[in-house]
Amino acid sequence: MPNKTVACWSTMIHGYAMNGYSLESLRLFKTMQALGPPPNSFTFVGVLAGSTGLGSLNLARCVHACVLKNGLVSHLYVGTALLDNYAKCGSVGNSYEVFKGIEEPGLVSYSAMITAFVDNQLFEDALSLFGRIRGLGLAPNSITMLSIVRGCASIGSIWLCESMHCYIVKLGLDLNASVMNSVLDMYISFDDFDTAVDAFEKMTIRDVISWTSLMRFLVQNGRATEALKTFSQMRIDGVNPDALVMVILTTACALLGDSLNGRLIHSQIIVCGFSSELPITNTLIAFYSKCGDLRSARATFDSTVEKSLVSWTAMINGYVQNRQPCDGMKLLIMMRREEDFEVDSVLVLCSLMACAELAVLELGEQLHAYIFKAGFCKFKLVQNSLVTTYSKCGHAKIAHRVFREMDCQDNVSWNAIISGYGFNGDGASALALFHDMERSGEETDERSDGNLRSHVEGGKDQASAEHYGCVVDMLARAGRFEEAKGLVKSISLEGIHLDAWMALLGGCRIHDEVGLAEVAADRVIKSGLKDAGHVVLLSNLYASIGRFEEVEMLRSNVRMKGLVKEVGRSSVDAMPLSIC
Repeated sequence: MPNKTVACWSTMIHGYAMNGYSLESLRLFKTMQALGPPPNSFTFVGVLAGSTGLGSLNLARCVHACVLKNGLVSHLYVGTALLDNYAKCGSVGNSYEVFKGIEEPGLVSYSAMITAFVDNQLFEDALSLFGRIRGLGLAPNSITMLSIVRGCASIGSIWLCESMHCYIVKLGLDLNASVMNSVLDMYISFDDFDTAVDAFEKMTIRDVISWTSLMRFLVQNGRATEALKTFSQMRIDGVNPDALVMVILTTACALLGDSLNGRLIHSQIIVCGFSSELPITNTLIAFYSKCGDLRSARATFDSTVEKSLVSWTAMINGYVQNRQPCDGMKLLIMMRREEDFEVDSVLVLCSLMACAELAVLELGEQLHAYIFKAGFCKFKLVQNSLVTTYSKCGHAKIAHRVFREMDCQDNVSWNAIISGYGFNGDGASALALFHDMERSGEETDERSDGNLRSHVEGGKDQASAEHYGCVVDMLARAGRFEEAKGLVKSISLEGIHLDAWMALLGGCRIHDEVGLAEVAADRVIKSGLKDAGHVVLLSNLYASIGRFEEVEMLRSNVRMKGLVKEVGRSSVDAMPLSIC
């Protein structure tokens, strides 16, 4: 256009600003100043919108100077845009000065100033200005009430919130979905379930945001089953879910460990076309992991094209929580090789948990070095996890050094180091640390007392089935059958008694001690044990001495009773240690 009017320039500047091209709008304004006609009020509204998008206080002051130069600072819309610009830059004082300079501030200006106060945590000032609106006889609109409701929720007065709710109904704004969603969020902020549900049920218009707010509130308060029921009611009401609803529902199923409903939700996600949404896939990985279905979790992870750090962390954590730390560490190493993410404290914690499960000191030291290099040593959760990791790797003294290097130990820190010494058989040090904890002023709790009792009084605890089984097994393997048999007969607890007979049977197999093996097998069979392992042991013993008729008879008996031998699985795997 050869002869551009001020309207042309202003429209283009405004268009750039409204569509997120803030810098382009300001560059065009600069060109207009050099080549075009003088700007008007509409021009400056667009320029201020662009300046607001950039969030620069210095830029806001420069535009303010231009507005003053053109004599438009008292203009209603220019002044309102300017005060909003200052507020978005955090300079609410300048905003209020501009507001006071507007000759005839209308509802738009008052609403903008109230929003500025609320956004900058000045709730009392917002309410004071709201009172002035009512004094002037102006009827607040939905924009005004949205800000005021946020302010009331932040003040924390339920009486004030209920009063504002009544005023909204009086204004007829209870038919506005956005306003009523804000009211619902206001009640939810008080964590009052009954009041929030009552407000929801009284809403005349409920959109997907309304349902989402309620379902999120239910899940956050451990009412996952009610959240799923609410979703069913939402579908009956004809409201279509969005991606956020699916995230909330998947989280609810994860909390419940509800694999069936979770899979149904997953199918709905696919039908609705949300399967490529990263927050949803991340939540699905966490859900399947929580349900112990690592195969589905890994399939979801592998099918995610653009994985985020959260995706990797969710899958690694899934392996760790399901006692497969080796796979978790392998995945961590793969991530370090394939991605360039900045590792966060959550992933560091998952890695430390995996290392603690594996009890590999070298891996723990590598993680510790990385934590120090990356600056995660300042995080208390990471420090506490390091104490636990070194303790489980059998190095309580290194754990104690990490404990001493903390700026401030909390209850978790003390419990971790006390448990660490106890775990490594040093009850005396655990007791001494417990007394140190008491002297430090840190309150002991049930966990502290439990740690102390379990480790310091360890010698007084009753031996477990595993303990008896080990002793019987050692005696039988050494051929000392009379001693082994005597120990088994001396045991009174039925559960431990059974384990001991099984151990004795295994020893008889090694030394071809048929007579005692038959006695042991008979005791195990009479116990009603469903596992066929004991029968296999006796069968192998018969086979080794050529008594094949007894072998066939035993195996037929196994088939008739439907007994199944548990399949063995090795937990030993090569552990790559290069993580840095």
